Amino acid sequence: MASASTREAREKYELKQKAVKYYDQNGVPKKMEEILNSMFYDNPDDVYGHLANYFAEHAKTPLISQISARHGFDSKGQTTVQTDMYCTVRNNKKLSAAVVSSSSNSSLPENTKPEDREEEDKAREAGVEAAIALLNGDINTRLQGVDPALQSDVDKILMKLYEELKAEEDERLAKEAAEQAALGGDGATPVKEEDASVSGKKGGKSSAKINPGTNKKKGKSVAVVVVPDEPKEKLLPGAESICVASRAACTAASAVREEPLYQHIATLRFGEIPKDMRVPIPMVTIIQSGRSAPGKLNCVKEFMVVPKPGMPIADSLKYCQKIYSYVAKTLVTKSGMAAQYGNDIGALCPSYDKPEQGLDILQDAITSLELTPGEDFFIALNLAGKEIFDYDKKSNQTSEKGKYEVMGGQQKVPEDLVEFWVELLGRYPSVVAIIDPMRKQEKEHWMRLCDRVSDKCYVIGNHTYPRPGLLLEEELTEEFKTSGTVLKLDQINTITDILESAKKMEDAENQIVLTTCYGETTDTFLADMAVGMNARFLKIGAPVRGERIALFNRLIQIENQLKLEGRLAFHGENVFPHIVPPPLPEPEEGEEAQEEEKKEEKGKKK
Repeated sequence: MASASTREAREKYELKQKAVKYYDQNGVPKKMEEILNSMFYDNPDDVYGHLANYFAEHAKTPLISQISARHGFDSKGQTTVQTDMYCTVRNNKKLSAAVVSSSSNSSLPENTKPEDREEEDKAREAGVEAAIALLNGDINTRLQGVDPALQSDVDKILMKLYEELKAEEDERLAKEAAEQAALGGDGATPVKEEDASVSGKKGGKSSAKINPGTNKKKGKSVAVVVVPDEPKEKLLPGAESICVASRAACTAASAVREEPLYQHIATLRFGEIPKDMRVPIPMVTIIQSGRSAPGKLNCVKEFMVVPKPGMPIADSLKYCQKIYSYVAKTLVTKSGMAAQYGNDIGALCPSYDKPEQGLDILQDAITSLELTPGEDFFIALNLAGKEIFDYDKKSNQTSEKGKYEVMGGQQKVPEDLVEFWVELLGRYPSVVAIIDPMRKQEKEHWMRLCDRVSDKCYVIGNHTYPRPGLLLEEELTEEFKTSGTVLKLDQINTITDILESAKKMEDAENQIVLTTCYGETTDTFLADMAVGMNARFLKIGAPVRGERIALFNRLIQIENQLKLEGRLAFHGENVFPHIVPPPLPEPEEGEEAQEEEKKEEKGKKK
């Protein structure tokens, strides 16, 4: 009996020593002493709440424990990705983020026939399936144990995974090509005579054929040489999983830190919590036109209204709704009840033949509210120049007309397009911004337009720049400049890419326009991001339907929170930097003399 009791006492003593060592190693006695001493003087109403808050500060950093993805639906009824991110928080597995991604914008025109969309719809659905598989598989594995607050680290892990998958796919395609070449000899395709006539090669000799019908001189027509569009980046199926995971980590970090999402994003963007924060100025679409809409008007895709800087967001959105209602009622009066129906983004789609019709009705709507166009409310135009540039495709070959079809049957070369916009904007000083007035490939004419209008309105680039990840690597030159940049959070664009691109473009005197996608959901992440990154504008679609009203309501909520905290500030007055074309290159030696000789010869002929 004595030996048993001795053994039991020894075991109890050893257990006590282990407990003392365990608590000492974790600093528990010291922390208990500190909080108990300070709490007596603090005298909190909730004693245990006070203790919980104290020890929560010393808890381990929450880490990502699981990602669970499944099918969801967007505002168009299309399948998209719904993702939950779980983190281990104070020994408990907690749902820290629930993200429903928007569908990427279609690359097809809106008036494309339903049967022509089938292939794109299949590719999109396959992309959703691949994204879900990636999120539940490789992304889930690689992000486990990572601190979601380390956004840059999360995004590097995601992009590294994507690059590895891209390399594997490239290797697979190269292997398939090699196998096909081996089966077909050297893999070379015989050159047909008609193909050779196009390429100028036949049997190793130049033998370009000239159509005798086109060899005649007719007037002063000259073939237009057009710089082709840059090839579209081919993304892997499921690429949108990168953006989804990046957003989920950002949302989870704000949740586990128990701070507003916009404040967490501001810390990522500026390295600290800004003293004052601003709500973006909304760019609200009222009318949509362009090639897909009825009527002859092609050159304006979206007519938008923009409140003046300093107007509270609640007032701004109230006026935007009234402007929308005024336009809808006016259209119903003129064209019947069908005129009030909107498209996927809620915009009204009347049959217009010229841009003045849209501009006039918006100015009338603003005036009806006893507001002054150009002072209290402005107009912004999405011109989508790339979409109205004409190509004449024959026999799978592209024959560029090199003209912009501004209205049905009315085409303009870049030179004339510059004059067209200068004249129109001169008559409507209430226009505060234009987006993509022409393609980036017309650099010289783009800069000429900027020289003449950039001191009156923002000239904003959308399709003129690559996605944010590539924009960071692209060198900005004097040959092509803008005063605003549209950024979109979709596909493989990460939070880090967006924030770093915003900084780069702001340093280049560009205002940031954050925009939604067409296949939206009721997820309000974009509203928080616009506030956190201090974007000047948020391009948000029409002021109707749940997915956009959710964003509007979130902006109102954020503004109220900042106001209560005494941290609400407003964007300053619109300042338009004058964009000057780069100086012409100096003529090389001998060229100046040749030019003088040509002038003298012309003078003699006259």
